[in-house]
Amino acid sequence: MRDRKNLAARLKLYLICGEGFTPKENIAKVSAALRGGVTAVQLRVKSWSGRECFGTALALKKLCREHGALLLINDRFDVAMAAGADGVHLGQSDLPIDAARRVAGPDFIIGGTARTPELAREAQLLGADYVGCGAAFGTATKKDALVIGPEGIKKALASIEIPSVAIGGIDSANIARLAGCGACGAALSGSLMNAEDTEKAARELLAEAERTFPRPSK
Repeated sequence: MRDRKNLAARLKLYLICGEGFTPKENIAKVSAALRGGVTAVQLRVKSWSGRECFGTALALKKLCREHGALLLINDRFDVAMAAGADGVHLGQSDLPIDAARRVAGPDFIIGGTARTPELAREAQLLGADYVGCGAAFGTATKKDALVIGPEGIKKALASIEIPSVAIGGIDSANIARLAGCGACGAALSGSLMNAEDTEKAARELLAEAERTFPRPSK
């Protein structure tokens, strides 16, 4: 069984990068965010070719290794495996978690998506190492996302034991509202990718995350 305490700590401040930026811009933004203390990075690109995604994943993997951060790839299990990423994040319409687990083995991190207790339990049962739960707040990144709020996240996560990150519209102004929701960290995009000084924004958000999400005890 994966060390959940260690994984939870490494999901404290989880940056989602990708769409809306060129590969070069993504690499520069992620580099700054990592200097500011981001602990995990997810590359999420629906419109890129496999070659573009793979090349960017290799560059991000090098940066993440230098800073001791995790690299996960959204949706593209093939790219995650080929690039030697730490893991993949799979949504409800992606490759099933249990199918990915059979191919990847026990040491590969697989994240799932859940906004209800039923979906959270299903992700855990199928072999997910963590879940992303939300939307916590309204978000410009996914305008059609259903906002369940901190209380909805708390309800969904109460039924599982694996680590989780709150996601959706999180920034320095509202992250503190997630205290007590059951998540071990926050996944965010615009508040870092659109920041004028990404390194400074990451440093400030990490401090907020440390106050908001307690260190795991088990």
